[in-house]
Amino acid sequence: MATIIILEHLMQEGFDHPYIVYALAERWRTQGHEILIHYGTGDPPPGDIAIVNIDLTVIPSAYVRLFDLYPRVINGATTDISKRGFSQLVLERDSDWTGPVLIKTDAHFDGRIDRRLRQRAIDAGQAPDIPLSVTLKDYPILRSIAEVPPKVWDNHGLIVGKFVPEQDEHGYYMRVWVFFGDQERSFRFRANIPNIKSHHIQKREAVAVPQEIHNWRRRLGFDFGKFDYLMPHGEPMLIDTNRTPGTPPDYVSKPDVSAGMGIPSQGLDSFLNSN
Repeated sequence: MATIIILEHLMQEGFDHPYIVYALAERWRTQGHEILIHYGTGDPPPGDIAIVNIDLTVIPSAYVRLFDLYPRVINGATTDISKRGFSQLVLERDSDWTGPVLIKTDAHFDGRIDRRLRQRAIDAGQAPDIPLSVTLKDYPILRSIAEVPPKVWDNHGLIVGKFVPEQDEHGYYMRVWVFFGDQERSFRFRANIPNIKSHHIQKREAVAVPQEIHNWRRRLGFDFGKFDYLMPHGEPMLIDTNRTPGTPPDYVSKPDVSAGMGIPSQGLDSFLNSN
């Protein structure tokens, strides 16, 4: 049996967020593994495997140094998940794109988690090690790049991207791939609006993940996480990455959704058995 250390930022203690890794950890406990959650950088406990569950776009360097203490670190290569690092849709002021555009945050989760954890540090009287992030409640869609206000281009916390939705006569689609090691679940969700959130979903179906998206996982160094992508005109486009995904809103109320966590939890074996 293994000792598994879940590494989190100091300000995540008491944060009460439904991370998928917690659901997976409960299954690992029933198998006899020891699970410890470590907050902050002081006195890290020894362990066989560390899982990076630091819910920030960019992991502070003091936390990155902890990775050297463990023989295997899951998501140790995912220290920066800013959208500029992978998005295939980012535009510049002088881009020749003539279609509609979408304004998004460069930070993950609309910039909200970074900002909330930073504020928790300030409220606790600590100097925050988290940059102030830009937040957006929604992602504005504009008819052309010419309509983008200058203040958006001047704000490094925002990105302007091509708006290329996956849609048909039934609605808009988003594809979500959750993986842990060699185990995965993948679905296509349908809604009647392009900016799909969980409460907009009308239908879901299991789908295969295209090789191009698998290639992005290897390129970005993800061992565990969630990728959101689209396939407009049949071409895969990665639009978001998340190393700290949360459980679905219906995780508790729907047994089939809860039971589905058993699939990615089995991916732990691929790390325990690796040389």
